[in-house]
Amino acid sequence: MKRFFALSLIVCSASLQLAYAGTTFKKVSECQSDYFNGDYCSKANLAKYKNALKTMQPNFDKKYILLNTGTSDSLEMVALDTQTGIAYPLNYQFTGWEDNEGNVKKKPTYTFSLNDAKLCLMGSQFDGDHPGTHETYSNIKNCFSISHQYGHTNFESNYDDQVQYHYDNKSKTWKPYSR
Repeated sequence: MKRFFALSLIVCSASLQLAYAGTTFKKVSECQSDYFNGDYCSKANLAKYKNALKTMQPNFDKKYILLNTGTSDSLEMVALDTQTGIAYPLNYQFTGWEDNEGNVKKKPTYTFSLNDAKLCLMGSQFDGDHPGTHETYSNIKNCFSISHQYGHTNFESNYDDQVQYHYDNKSKTWKPYSR
């Protein structure tokens, strides 16, 4: 009985150690983008990645740690690969839900899970300030997943789940645009 108890303790402690990523941070796949004004390779963000890989377990798509490196008012998402130590940024920034005058009324939100490859963000999608080609998409739901194509890994929108909303002044809520 004592042997069984000791063996159980060893197995439990080993499985607890495996719960955290334990991978050494290697690099960020892209530091900057036309679609985002921040710097995913800032000293503060690099420290966040290193700490997350030491202290967190995967929470997205089975092997990634999903982090918001922004604030609750400005979502700036990164997926850390717990097997390779590489950080894959989502090169868009999501801010809050706006009324028809552009006033922010509600914080942006997001959904994801350990067993799903889809990250959905809701709010206003900042699409960069590259003159003439990018803009902000107000009040949108857009879903992304990690894509592995041609030796390159990054987030890609599936566009199937993309929904644009408008603010209804009468009900003070956001409603999907009719298609």
